[in-house]
Amino acid sequence: MDSTYSIILLTVISLVALIAAISIAVVVMRRAGGIKSAKKSGGAAMPDDEHKGREAIVRQLARYAAMQEYKVVEPVNLVGVHGTTDLDALLVGWFGVLGVKCLGYGGDIYGSLTEEEWTQTLNGQRRTFQNPMTRAQKSSLVIRDVLFEAGIKNVPVETVVVFTGKSSQLMLPRSTGHYTPATFSAYLKSIHFEEDKNVQIEPVAKLFRERSAQ
Repeated sequence: MDSTYSIILLTVISLVALIAAISIAVVVMRRAGGIKSAKKSGGAAMPDDEHKGREAIVRQLARYAAMQEYKVVEPVNLVGVHGTTDLDALLVGWFGVLGVKCLGYGGDIYGSLTEEEWTQTLNGQRRTFQNPMTRAQKSSLVIRDVLFEAGIKNVPVETVVVFTGKSSQLMLPRSTGHYTPATFSAYLKSIHFEEDKNVQIEPVAKLFRERSAQ
């Protein structure tokens, strides 16, 4: 009798343990499936916001150009000996030529002058992109190529990068030389843009308009 009772008791305990193990396994699988689904749903391609926010910067340039009797050319796509450039605008004035590249990336941005690639993290995702300061230097070279080919010399050229993403956090050293809309606005007020370098504004602006249209 006692042995029969013991067998029944052990059987019941084994069944309870088996049911508990199955229940735990089901819960773990469901949770794992939920995490996997979340990762999958979050794995969509990050938005390409390279030019996002450019309109406000272009309007800012246009207002400044009107006050100074300068010219704005936008957008700008040029080809030169040093390759190609894709800029959001060019400001042409007595001072020379200012190229402006807007980057509307959101999230956290990490990088430095010496790194070949910078990093963007957004909503748990991560991607890298070419160092924009290096791209800016190349853009200046291409602008000079176009001027030189047209026989226009001694024109100072500079290209800047403006981060226009409203939700971006720039984890960048101050020495990087980048701008935000606010710091770019302050930069336009510097005496640098009032210097007269004897640049012929209309012929230079016309050249860039024509070359960008090709």
